[in-house]
Amino acid sequence: MKPVVSIIIPTYKRQESLHKLLRSLTTENGQYLEIIVVVQGEKRNKLPRNVKVRYLKMPSMTHARNIGTGKARGKFILFLDDDVIVSKGLIKNHVKNFRDLMVAATCGRVITPGQRLEPKYRKIGQVDLLGGVSGGFSSTIRQEVNTVIGCNMCWRRDVYIALGGVDERFTGNALREETDLSLRAKTLGYKIIFEPKAVVEHHRTEIGGARKSEGRIQWYYDLFSNETYFFLKHRMKVLLPIFWMTKIGWAIRCMFGFGREVSTRSISTPFAGMVDGVRKYKTFLQNI
Repeated sequence: MKPVVSIIIPTYKRQESLHKLLRSLTTENGQYLEIIVVVQGEKRNKLPRNVKVRYLKMPSMTHARNIGTGKARGKFILFLDDDVIVSKGLIKNHVKNFRDLMVAATCGRVITPGQRLEPKYRKIGQVDLLGGVSGGFSSTIRQEVNTVIGCNMCWRRDVYIALGGVDERFTGNALREETDLSLRAKTLGYKIIFEPKAVVEHHRTEIGGARKSEGRIQWYYDLFSNETYFFLKHRMKVLLPIFWMTKIGWAIRCMFGFGREVSTRSISTPFAGMVDGVRKYKTFLQNI
């Protein structure tokens, strides 16, 4: 039987978290599912038999998502981070929203232990003039949003493929790639729905994944590169200097480290990342 939903889990140096996630998925109806784990940068211990495994030599969240989708057979593709635990009914609560044929994607409720819940938040996932994204993904109010949240998002596979998947120019921690994809879908008239009954608990494991523990300076380089590239793709370019000014706090954290590495490299990284973001955008224009 062809699966209805393909679950795609990119993973990087999080074996324990990954196994906890896979155990939590046993509450879902496996008859209609396939699970694809994309392991980045390393081999792992044997995973359960019902899990399909793909390996990438170099870590890349965007490439991992696209590789997983290329192997998927389901009508819908559910992306989960490797450090979440799913609540029962996650999949059916995502899928029920696709009865509306104009819904391209859904995102679910995300509860992060230790963080304040916002159950009545009504402006989830909105993107402002300078590209800032509102939070509120712990809300209990179903609503239409501008962007999904990457740790718990579900897409129509045919729409995802038609859009070309996530843009692999978003590198490293891949910040912004899911918002870029969402805005491209919205431009075509599709809707994105926040479904509060599709719940995950996000543990935000400090090691592995896209955390700064994997390389602080490189993390900041990718941050400034991806943010700049996203802004140039989707926002008024005349506002770019103002946008960069809003990132001064992040630049200071990178340059002076607050007790960590302070060097010529750390001081130059924000500017080098911004230049790389401009380069990415020029490459994007050349390939339109």
